[in-house]
Amino acid sequence: MNQFIGKDGKPILPLGLQTHNSSTGVAEMLEREIAAVKHFGGNLLEAPVYWYRVEASPGVYDFADLDDLIRRCRENSLYLIPLWFGMNKNGHPNYAPEWVKTRPDVYALAQGRDGGKVASMTPLCQATLEADKRAFLALMEHIRQVDGQAGTVIAVQIENEIGLANTDMDYRPEAQAMYQQPVPEALSGIVLEDSGVESAGSTWRSRFGRHAHEAFMAWAHADFIEQIASAAKQVYDLPLMINVMLGEQGFEEAGICYNSGAAVGRVLEIYKAVAPHVDLICPDMYVPDRERYRRVLGRYARQDNPLFVPESPIGGVPNALYMMEAFADYGCIGMACFGAGRAVDGQGNLLPESREMALSMRTIANVASLLIRYRGTGRVHALVQQEFMDKQYLRLRDWHIEAKFISAQGSARWGMGSFLNPAAPENEDLFTARGRGLLIQTGDDEFYLTGCGVKVDFRRRPNPMEEDSFPQLTSRQNGTLNFLSVEEGHFEGDEWICDRVRNGDESNFELFVHLGQVVRIRLNRY
Repeated sequence: MNQFIGKDGKPILPLGLQTHNSSTGVAEMLEREIAAVKHFGGNLLEAPVYWYRVEASPGVYDFADLDDLIRRCRENSLYLIPLWFGMNKNGHPNYAPEWVKTRPDVYALAQGRDGGKVASMTPLCQATLEADKRAFLALMEHIRQVDGQAGTVIAVQIENEIGLANTDMDYRPEAQAMYQQPVPEALSGIVLEDSGVESAGSTWRSRFGRHAHEAFMAWAHADFIEQIASAAKQVYDLPLMINVMLGEQGFEEAGICYNSGAAVGRVLEIYKAVAPHVDLICPDMYVPDRERYRRVLGRYARQDNPLFVPESPIGGVPNALYMMEAFADYGCIGMACFGAGRAVDGQGNLLPESREMALSMRTIANVASLLIRYRGTGRVHALVQQEFMDKQYLRLRDWHIEAKFISAQGSARWGMGSFLNPAAPENEDLFTARGRGLLIQTGDDEFYLTGCGVKVDFRRRPNPMEEDSFPQLTSRQNGTLNFLSVEEGHFEGDEWICDRVRNGDESNFELFVHLGQVVRIRLNRY
């Protein structure tokens, strides 16, 4: 898959929030969290479904929680991605049923280097695999039966941030015996970065060097997931995904900085080779610095793995800015923020600390149809006010474009009076917000601008064969002033609806956006 498709056959851009881990089945919490999704302009709710609730007794299934989630999402016109909290949740078996937890002799825990058990169920246990798979297949069959026609559920997540916590590998004798076997043929040709070896030996150590233990556990977890995913596809062919605790943190050592065997960037090739029935391997993006943010996105945004971000912060400025780059530069096909309940107060009002992320997500949602249409074409440009920046320059084939960030401009308020009420609560700090937005080129001389705290100016670039080009470059007639039309509006599906026409003071200077609105700009090259 390279995008999400609705039941009507049309592509969709899922944007929204993920509930807290313990919200499913609690009406009051879910009501608040769905209210938060609406503040974010979202169309998606991600919510967990717990193995211990689904199968409290072996072979006896109860899907009341799932049915409640589907009903609530339908009533609020939201899509749903259920998150299966099965044998592994962040490396721990918290959500396994008691009949599993109390039988470690059957459903094995991994063993640490010191011989003691660790609080992680090993993927190298056939009984655990069969039990988890049976429950997951029952889940998929139930979704098919109750939602196969409606299409409220658009994907399902298998497990949650899988991997072994607090150990680099499973040291049980059974696991060590498997480790001594030759590397599976499926991993032929895969080389891990920084492994310290260049040979293609047959043992895990000779093939993967210093990361041999991590590579072994990545293979084990990927094989566990693939056996579930391939069977699940036979039951109901929905997109299947896994989310990832990032490996790009700290000094990047498995079992210390992140769960060993997780689908981190270093071992992503192993997962892609071993688990082909997993459609999306998705990074959880709690990353405050731009360099690392882009490094992670660059790893996961691949031809065989479109970028979907299932978790990101519910508040703060950094990710509110970087979101624009995720969609413009990495073709992101959807995004959600974690902890919906923290975004609103007890009455369902958006809290100040979540306004930046909510504004950015609404901005993305307002041009969803354009992002779907122009994803990967080079026509979607992120405008992001990095620290100390007052302007950003884009050079396109026919246009010089200067984006000026309003917080750094002395004349910020000019021309905005009839469009904004700076005294309104939602407009607090309106002219000091960090600028960000998207500029999408839909024709040679047509652009859509959306965002917050940004104004743009266009200047026609000279024809390459134009001898006397300097007067053209210096003429205001050749720039933004000479437009055909400037419209502020919205999309209904793929159709552009003009809400009002900008002219005079509201268009004769740089063309501005605030609060995520969309402006259609038609320039006049003549």
